[in-house]
Amino acid sequence: MRGFVAIVATTVGLAAWGCLPFGGARPQSAELTAAARELVQVAQGTGTTIDWIGLRDSGGDRSEAVKVLDDYLVSALLQAEVGLVLADTVGGKWSDGGVLDLNRGEGTLVLGGRLQGDAHWMYVRLFLVERDGGKLVATRTVRVPESEVNHEVALRAKASGGVDDTIPVQADLHLIVKREEGGVDQVVELAEGAQLQQGDRLQLRYKLSRDVEVYAFLYDSEGTLEAVVPEQFVYSGIEQYGPSENGWITLQESDRVYTLYFLAGPRLLEENTGELFERLGELIQQRQVDRFNGLENIDQTIVEFLRRSYQEDSVIAVQRGSEGIAVGRPETIVYDDGTRLPSQAEILKGTPVLARALSFSVQ
Repeated sequence: MRGFVAIVATTVGLAAWGCLPFGGARPQSAELTAAARELVQVAQGTGTTIDWIGLRDSGGDRSEAVKVLDDYLVSALLQAEVGLVLADTVGGKWSDGGVLDLNRGEGTLVLGGRLQGDAHWMYVRLFLVERDGGKLVATRTVRVPESEVNHEVALRAKASGGVDDTIPVQADLHLIVKREEGGVDQVVELAEGAQLQQGDRLQLRYKLSRDVEVYAFLYDSEGTLEAVVPEQFVYSGIEQYGPSENGWITLQESDRVYTLYFLAGPRLLEENTGELFERLGELIQQRQVDRFNGLENIDQTIVEFLRRSYQEDSVIAVQRGSEGIAVGRPETIVYDDGTRLPSQAEILKGTPVLARALSFSVQ
């Protein structure tokens, strides 16, 4: 029985559950602990032996998030005195289409599950199945905040002396442009290829799922750079602003194409910033970038510089347009001067770096 570790759920073992039998970390999150306890109710009161074969993500793999939730679930199973015979803690990939892999262990019942992400949530669904015949006995689903799981993954990576670049960076990003009309500020839609007016004003408001570096800037078709958010470390879960909570960037130059870049990741440009913008200036001088033409060359150059801080096989993608980008619920943002502006945040995600770009003209 390769890939299995025997678990004996004795009173002594249960008393020592803080150190998991397979060397996992002690659970820390009260929210994840409560979710695990609710999930394992599916296996209580069966009166027979059960094999735990673990979780897999939607692709059948054991991601870092899966490993974290595995620890919580096995701890909850032991506390609930479920009659576990075996626990698979190092098993391989499952078939994408299969619910569980039944070719493991020897218990009468098999317990395992799938992890599926959706926006800000992760859904954990456990299945209790008869080994012989594969009949579904029971199932239970609980959702947990993705930020809570990612925070736990980051804590464990930090404790082990490293930073896990496989953890996604997620941001709720409000891209707000306002225009004064008749003495009243009105919101102007900001989209790829939009045409704004001279004097329109821009602001960013954002909240992150992880503690990471953030850098946001405007770069125009004449090679002029303007920082919206200087490169800095930002804590998760706190609303942040660019340039400030009540401050705005005024688009003063007409007949130009601007590109707004929003970057967030464990490491960004660092000491390479000056060299990057020298390279971008050369692209403009060489006419490889001309207004809306050749913008992909700027994107590619920024990605090349970002990848210097990551492994060679890291894939960093710049997100443009609106296709595939979810938006949050409608909100009304109230400013100190009493101005009220409606907005919906883009829900963005990237690994290891979140990179959002949006180009527009000013006339």
